[in-house]
Amino acid sequence: MAQFDPRKVRNVGFAGHGGVGKTMLIERILYSAGLTTRLGSIEDGNTVCDYLEDEKDRKCSIAMKLVHLDWKGTRIHIVDHPGYTDFIGELCASSAVLDALVILVDATTGVQVGTDIAWKYAEKRQIPRAIFVNKLDREHTNFNEVVEKIQNAYGKHCVPIVMPIGQSANLSGVVNIVTGDASVLGAEAEKAKEAIVEVVAETDEALMEKYLETFELSQEEFDKGLQKGISTGKIIPIIAGSVTKGIGHEELLDIIANSFPNPLERTVVAKNSAGEDVVITPDPDGPFVAQVFRSMVDPFVGHLTYFRVFSGTLRSDSDFYNSSTQTKERSGKIVMLIGKEQKQIAEVGPGDIAAMTKLKNTHFGDTLTVSGNEIKLPTIELPRSMVKLAISPKSRNDEDRIGEALNRMAEEDPTFSHYRDNETGEHVIRGMGDLQIEILLNRMKRKYNVEAETRIPKVAYKETIRGKAEVQGKYKKQTGGHGQYGDVHLRLSPNERGGGYKFVDSIVGGVVPKQYIPAVDKGAQEALAKGVISGHPVVDIVVDLFFGSYHTVDSSELAFKIAASLAIQKGVREANPCILEPIMEITVTVPEDFMGDITGDLNSRRGRILGMEPVGGGLQQIRALVPESEILRYATDLRSMTGGRGTFDLKFSHYDEVPEFIAKDIIAAYEKSREAGNE
Repeated sequence: MAQFDPRKVRNVGFAGHGGVGKTMLIERILYSAGLTTRLGSIEDGNTVCDYLEDEKDRKCSIAMKLVHLDWKGTRIHIVDHPGYTDFIGELCASSAVLDALVILVDATTGVQVGTDIAWKYAEKRQIPRAIFVNKLDREHTNFNEVVEKIQNAYGKHCVPIVMPIGQSANLSGVVNIVTGDASVLGAEAEKAKEAIVEVVAETDEALMEKYLETFELSQEEFDKGLQKGISTGKIIPIIAGSVTKGIGHEELLDIIANSFPNPLERTVVAKNSAGEDVVITPDPDGPFVAQVFRSMVDPFVGHLTYFRVFSGTLRSDSDFYNSSTQTKERSGKIVMLIGKEQKQIAEVGPGDIAAMTKLKNTHFGDTLTVSGNEIKLPTIELPRSMVKLAISPKSRNDEDRIGEALNRMAEEDPTFSHYRDNETGEHVIRGMGDLQIEILLNRMKRKYNVEAETRIPKVAYKETIRGKAEVQGKYKKQTGGHGQYGDVHLRLSPNERGGGYKFVDSIVGGVVPKQYIPAVDKGAQEALAKGVISGHPVVDIVVDLFFGSYHTVDSSELAFKIAASLAIQKGVREANPCILEPIMEITVTVPEDFMGDITGDLNSRRGRILGMEPVGGGLQQIRALVPESEILRYATDLRSMTGGRGTFDLKFSHYDEVPEFIAKDIIAAYEKSREAGNE
């Protein structure tokens, strides 16, 4: 049996917009739980959770952190999340393993982009949640107005449970109007209680029927209905508070401990080796099943693997099986974290969130279990990274190390990736936003002593022809001994779009000997790959070798290869060449208020609108075809245009001709680079 009764375990994430007070709320919680002896501050850079150098410098969270505490006999695991959208992958990753979420709202601003994002992930995972309204001690704040904004955004099932006593500078405390003495609030508390009774009744048909008949519920019916409503997510409690004054956080902890679901209430479905559904029973004595949701190299504790236990018990220094990589591992040291501080424990059971050190073959999203239990938990889907930059080392010393450094950072942050673009030859990195990439590059310099430069990636343009041409390519070189001689006549014609390269051998009578024909094919392909008018590959072309001549002594494969290249260079220019550009299909999702701005902007980017449709929640989806060159910085631009409320997805559609005025600039830039010797 695990050391702690799973029925008394809670695991919960803290999320919300940047700057709403998540990190400082945890400071208050740890202090009240007796785990710290003083309150840290963001300004002084001495909080429990924001301990990384980048966090101290920027005074904001950039990575998830774990803390755990015992509160009145309940073990509570808290995952603290960054609020800025560049780091939304952290919330996405952990929401797959959380049983509940606390969303913080700033009373001075109300619902913000970060609030919407946190709510979206809670809805997607069907996670019960609570809303903590912070900063109610600030001037010109009004709890009722904030509640109204929350209800307008997310529904009437968001109801105040913990209400403030006084407001702004006169905030003196809070009261739980369900369990506490709310007489100090008078009629306001009674009105709030009536609203709670209504939402409790709406969670159950039998309760609703009784409530419509009698307009009341028994105390037992109310208590059970409220508890069930919160634990299933049908009721969202709103808690008033002020982290600065130390008000409301203990009432929040009481709701987490008393009303949020325990691990035994969660149903988890995995797949066995045959692809069949397998329900994971959260039994401390059952087979061990867990999932990894974070890997990181911590400057204080080394390599750490964060995981959530769904069933069974894992003891330190015991073997387990990674069914994702099909390898055996040994647990080594198991720790629970309070920020950067480790607390070594003997074992973990259902609901526990902990970390292991020095695992060799275990990565993000992997399913951990026991040998013979060939199951896999659902893949943790992360948001697609849309910001791309080309990267290159600053010095030759960094060339050999940059790949390994990028690999390590991608292991720590799965929303970050890198690859070699075969079309352009560039090394490309992808991330969620400019801030994330900037921080990762700074970390690469500090941790791995590798410096790099970034730039906007090249567009994978291509060339093709629209007309036909017949040309001769002749290479003749006399050197006193054996010379070089190759002579080919080629017909060039367009292939269908997407048809690629086609070589036709129409030689009759052996005017080009058979042994040289493959060299002609190869020479043509190599010349086309280098490009003719802009330095980009020539595609969708038919090359027909129909005539030529040879010399019995001086002809060679090399000569015919060069002759073919000369013919291609000449023929493409005579066959009405043009430049093709990649066209992307973009799907933009934005609030209705931004529809006009977004469609106008897409049109200005040479986009063609394909359609628009509502997708619920006041959101509209716009589909359009847009040249890739016009949206290389679209992630940043869309965030600016919509205040961070817009999202988009991209996929390649096809290649199309570049307008003449743009093609001229591309060709001119290529000619200039050739003149400078940079071809």
